[in-house]
Amino acid sequence: MTNSDSSQIITVLIVEPHETIRSMIASTAKKLGNVTVIQSSNGVDAREKLTYHDVQLIISEWQLPKLDGISLLQWVRSNPRTALIPFVMTSATIDQSNVMQAIQSGVSEYIVKPFSSQILLSRLQRALSKPVRAIKQTPSEQTQQEHITQVLVVDDVADNIKVISDILRKDYKVKAALNGKKALQICAMEPQPDLVLLDIMMPDMDGIEVCKRLKSDPQTQHITVIFLSALEQTEHIVKGLELGAVDYITKPANPSIVRSRVKAHCRSIESNRLMRNQIDTMMENAKLQDQFESMSQHQIIAPIRDIKSASDKLSVHLNEPEKAQQYLDHIQQHCQQLQLHVDNMQALQKIERDEYTLSITSVPLYELAEKVLLGLSHIISKEQILITNNLSPELKVKGDAQLLFTVLTQLIQNALEASTKQKAVSISARSEAQLHTLSIQNSDLIPPPIRSQFFEKFVTHGKGDRSGLGTYTAKKFIEKQNGFIEYRSDDEMGTEVFISMPQG
Repeated sequence: MTNSDSSQIITVLIVEPHETIRSMIASTAKKLGNVTVIQSSNGVDAREKLTYHDVQLIISEWQLPKLDGISLLQWVRSNPRTALIPFVMTSATIDQSNVMQAIQSGVSEYIVKPFSSQILLSRLQRALSKPVRAIKQTPSEQTQQEHITQVLVVDDVADNIKVISDILRKDYKVKAALNGKKALQICAMEPQPDLVLLDIMMPDMDGIEVCKRLKSDPQTQHITVIFLSALEQTEHIVKGLELGAVDYITKPANPSIVRSRVKAHCRSIESNRLMRNQIDTMMENAKLQDQFESMSQHQIIAPIRDIKSASDKLSVHLNEPEKAQQYLDHIQQHCQQLQLHVDNMQALQKIERDEYTLSITSVPLYELAEKVLLGLSHIISKEQILITNNLSPELKVKGDAQLLFTVLTQLIQNALEASTKQKAVSISARSEAQLHTLSIQNSDLIPPPIRSQFFEKFVTHGKGDRSGLGTYTAKKFIEKQNGFIEYRSDDEMGTEVFISMPQG
């Protein structure tokens, strides 16, 4: 099932011992579309429900009474009736060995508690968007993007907010709220604050009530709360800590104490965030490996079969030079296609692991495009597509020739396969600001369901035997060479993909 199957009824089984969290998950799952929710509080009951309900998605906590989540997952994958159901595991445990056990058992997504409904929804959509396959190999880590910690300061006195904000603004992204209601609104919006500095004594809704609401809502309970209080508010401080706040700072605020307390708790926040990202990376890389195996079945085996077929025909027509040459050409084309697929996936895996070494030279684009078109001549000839190569022979860019060849092959092949209205593809370029921008244009449009995800991993539409890595790979390869890639798709111009690279 894919995200585009919104009209189909989705039956979701939620296995979670805590009723409040079950309700939050159910509410989020219903945003998937036409959803029927079945709930269970333990693994044994969930297993029983799976025997007589036709379920399309399972969301299960790891720590379950009677039968834990990992045992339930293993049972689901071992049962032919349920083996292909997407399975999303939730857990408060941030343990790499647990994550690897879940991946090796065939989990679709692994989400660390607490999580927001937005995160949950995106993971459920992702779990439904790809078929379930066995994952066998341990993935490696990826470099994570830098995260700027967001701090929300809540106080009904504007001067107090200014004092705290001035202390923290250099190191953190600071937001402010003058009352509890506004604070709750900010905490419910993306991007959510990582930490809230919360005044206890405020009119209408005091800090204790704000903290209580934050910690009782599954969407915001993960946000760290530190109270701002006067010395005589000990009773309130204790109550706040019991509700889930982690610390307090007395007023008037001492800059050194504020900085040191916030820094200490931000280290803990950052540690948890990095671990969550590591889990996400492990899941993504496991899927990447899975896609490589899938591609091996469809995009590597197919050329091998074609080579075998052409070689069989060649052996029959050895005494007919014209036909023999035709079959030799077919064999060479399929060998090039096969080599390109292998090189493509190997390079992508190295770039994902930050292990790829660039070989930067001055690359002539016209010659490169002609080489690509020669390799795709079987498609051009079969579909009778008009190719216009308007590139100047003098046009050169600084880049890795092998990566650029792979990118052009992927994008031009996409354009050829998408040329159904008008059988024409044009290649051109413009130059400005030390950049050459290459354009690949065809008359058809990118399907609306995938436009916002065009360069994302595992996104495909109407190509069941494709990995969904083509445009993602192109983006990674271009960005690795300090270039950038974008697209435009409209009724007037059709679809145009732009690649900008430093002039060579």
